Amino acid sequence: MIVIRDKKLKKHSHTIRMVVIYTLLGLGLTVMVFPYIWMILASFKIPSEIYNRFFPSRFTLENYEMMFSAGQGGSDNLFIRSALNSLVVSSIATFSVVLIGSITGYALARLRFFGRDFLNNFVLFQMLFPAILFLIPRFLLMLELGWINTYQGMFSPFMVSAWAIYLYTQFYKTIPQELIDAARIDGCSELRIVFSVMLPLSKSVTAIVAIFTFMSTWDEFLWYIIVTKDYDLMPLSALLGLFTRGEYNSYPGIQTAGAVILTVPILILFFFFRKSFSKGITMSGIKG
Repeated sequence: MIVIRDKKLKKHSHTIRMVVIYTLLGLGLTVMVFPYIWMILASFKIPSEIYNRFFPSRFTLENYEMMFSAGQGGSDNLFIRSALNSLVVSSIATFSVVLIGSITGYALARLRFFGRDFLNNFVLFQMLFPAILFLIPRFLLMLELGWINTYQGMFSPFMVSAWAIYLYTQFYKTIPQELIDAARIDGCSELRIVFSVMLPLSKSVTAIVAIFTFMSTWDEFLWYIIVTKDYDLMPLSALLGLFTRGEYNSYPGIQTAGAVILTVPILILFFFFRKSFSKGITMSGIKG
């Protein structure tokens, strides 16, 4: 009887623990998701209901129609142009980070040369400092190069990532040396080994590097505000930030509609690559 009672007590305490854990997780999830849900609903509300009702009395597309029909100063298709600017800048930066990260990671993981340990430590050293520390030197460099208010001024600071180099380096160390030796015997150059052997084997790492790089450059705000002056060149994140203080300050529906559109490409990217994304996180956190 005592054993049965102890089992019941343990089962009861386990049930209570699970209820508490799932309740806390549910509250945390609600706090995280609630602002996004409110933003989506607000983008479909009429202006008088945005701050007064959680669910709109009727759904309207007026905010989206106004956003795509006119822009700052009456310029047509300003939001579409800014979204294309974001796409161009983010795509170039993502492609560059993957390309440079994979080649550099292979060199640091598999090639023997003078100063390799120093470069490895330097990559780790770069990851310790927040990007805000390099904001002023970066701006002065862009000013000296004449790249203020240009596309290259926007994407050039994000073309190399120490974090991506580190991930590729750690992953390449797990690939058997026999595969590399076999490719060399077949006459492959080191670059061909990277593109024909290493990259196909690192699809998961490439997915996670590409997703995070695209997300960070797509959502970047401070640097774009500093380096761009013309509305025609501004990415969507910078344009929406300025509109909160400009003529659209009194139109929160348009602002929320723009914010929804800003998040859509990230959600689409994550939806299509979620399996590789999850696998990449597991591999980057366990291996190496």
